Amino acid sequence: MGELISSEAVSPAGQPDPPTVDSQGRRLSTGIDGVELERLVVHDDHRGSLVEVMNFERPFWREPVIYAYSVTIRPRRIKGWGMHKLQTDRYYVASGNIRVVLLDGRLESPSHGALSEFHFTDRTPGLLAIPPGVWHADQNWGDSDAMIINFPTRPYDHVNPDKNRVDPHSGEIPFDWALRDG
Repeated sequence: MGELISSEAVSPAGQPDPPTVDSQGRRLSTGIDGVELERLVVHDDHRGSLVEVMNFERPFWREPVIYAYSVTIRPRRIKGWGMHKLQTDRYYVASGNIRVVLLDGRLESPSHGALSEFHFTDRTPGLLAIPPGVWHADQNWGDSDAMIINFPTRPYDHVNPDKNRVDPHSGEIPFDWALRDG
């Protein structure tokens, strides 16, 4: 075992990490008011895997499922920025390596202007609820296609789509898409 030292005994001292998870490993905050993250358990054995996606006893599914669609994202591509004014998107990140980035655009929100990132992989699938007024973009940082299945709280309106868009490279939403080490 190594000897304990005080923070004054190292150079550079650096900054301590703030806590991000509780004692059970659950994320302390999503960073944006109304956003919900639920990590799912993967059950693996020699035959394959099983993930329970939809269990209506969980609060995540308090609104009924009325519509669903799947989205694929090619390697090293970004889909977004998109924002809905009427619906909540309820993502199930089904496969691949995906970074979902959110920006709270709601002027009256206590987290207005906050950015938050969520990373998903085949080993760390999850559910993510994105409320109306929150901009979102999905980046595939892997080497194969990734898939999201969305269960929005409203069906798609072909005549009057509930979707606003901003080009992810326009700078209108200030976010650097580079993936950094650190």
